[in-house]
Amino acid sequence: MIKSPEILEKRAILIKPNCSIQIVKLASSLVSRLRKEWHITEGNVYIMGNDEIKVSVIVPIYNVERYLSKCIETIIKQSHKNLEIILVDDGSKDSSGEISDRYAVKDKRIKVIHQMNSGVSAARNAGIDESTGDYICFSDGDDYLMPDYVDYLLKIAIQNNADISLTTEMFSNYNLNQIKKDKIEVYSAEKATAEILCYNIPIGVYCKMFKRSFIGDKIRFLPNLYIGEGFNFNTAAFQRANIVGVGHRRIYYYRRDNPTSATTKFSIDKWINGLMAIEVIQNDFIIKTQKLDNAWKFANWRTHSDVYDIMILSSAENKYPEMYRKCLYVTRTKALYSMIVPTSFREKIRAIIMMICPRLIPQLMIWRRIKYHIDVEN
Repeated sequence: MIKSPEILEKRAILIKPNCSIQIVKLASSLVSRLRKEWHITEGNVYIMGNDEIKVSVIVPIYNVERYLSKCIETIIKQSHKNLEIILVDDGSKDSSGEISDRYAVKDKRIKVIHQMNSGVSAARNAGIDESTGDYICFSDGDDYLMPDYVDYLLKIAIQNNADISLTTEMFSNYNLNQIKKDKIEVYSAEKATAEILCYNIPIGVYCKMFKRSFIGDKIRFLPNLYIGEGFNFNTAAFQRANIVGVGHRRIYYYRRDNPTSATTKFSIDKWINGLMAIEVIQNDFIIKTQKLDNAWKFANWRTHSDVYDIMILSSAENKYPEMYRKCLYVTRTKALYSMIVPTSFREKIRAIIMMICPRLIPQLMIWRRIKYHIDVEN
């Protein structure tokens, strides 16, 4: 028979005279945790099963009519059924809004928000404000989910009593195979923040789940950011988390061949915004350690090198010479920060190449696109 927290607390008090202080602290800690995880009504203990936990899935949508149906279908077909699916149409000019409305008629778990175009940050914030789930997670409208996306992240969160759960790996046009062996880890706030700044964790909000009570009304996307907004949201949340549960299974498909994506074409205004976003991360640090300072310096270098790559790929270096010179300078002179942070061996090699011959990386990216290109209809 399962004992209620009240009974356990009484027993903890009774044994105090005959036990060490450490045992008393352990018993008190157990009681505190049980109070959070058990639901008690009229003296009866009720343990909530995962199936009864509501998860809100938030999808910001803007002009993704070509991909949206597949995204929504994969959310509807999640193995975890207790969902609240919030589709935020951010003033789409195509049929994305109508597609969302049609699905809302078919599935009562779907809520559709139509708003004037305000940017991806405002769209996600509208979804958070509307959410009523115990946990929230995100998908982009041009990506799609594996059937166990919600279930996998929820189990990591519940089993580790984590404010945030995530996976470090995802499917993409270049990564089509599942990992061979998974491992669940627990990170502190500082470690999780350092890991994402070192690009060992995907910087976007996909592949992550957040406890709704932890997000509260304080942690939000910054409305003035539309490149790097997820990076900022994650670092703000990670620094405030008690525990971050980390897995590695691929449960999300990140589409890299959407020609309208902000990360596949060059816009000077967007990438000025992206460079500003990385500065905002540093300015908003609440954990101030040398470890995070070094990790941020690497992330700053990585962001500038990404902008450099996109400028070369889109032949924009002559059109925006000032931006090009700035990004080239940082790319070549700050690459060695990769050697003092715990980033991957692949990132270290990339940094060395970009320090010596930066144009080689964009050329390798072109070669990879040709070799691995996948028809998005497949």
